[in-house]
Amino acid sequence: MADKPHFGTLNYFEALANEMNNDPEWLAMATPMTYTMVYDYGEPVNKIFVMDFKEGRIDSFRELQSVDEVEADFTFTGPGSVWAAVIKKDLSPTVAMATGKLKVDGPQTVLLRHMKKFAYLNDKMANMDAILPD
Repeated sequence: MADKPHFGTLNYFEALANEMNNDPEWLAMATPMTYTMVYDYGEPVNKIFVMDFKEGRIDSFRELQSVDEVEADFTFTGPGSVWAAVIKKDLSPTVAMATGKLKVDGPQTVLLRHMKKFAYLNDKMANMDAILPD
């Protein structure tokens, strides 16, 4: 039996990429998405990752030392515990952003245009058998 991926690690992003890149429904809806997204996970994770979407596929991902290492279309910042609450659906991503628990740097109109896709991605993350922070 394979080990469960840990949120905030490269194996988590690898599992997510495998899940999404092999999902025909996702690929059909996400084709217009070609963005670079940085995820800055605060306590207790304290790691930064970048994920590149090319026509909906997760093309690459890697850990960064600083959010300034890449030019991102979006940078999402927040504590690992808030991310876990969003992934577990204990907290809506919209509410998390509106209350400042998660911060987003990037064009809000583009984010809103793709909300259905991001909700689908979050559903997939919620259904991954992963270890999340407390």
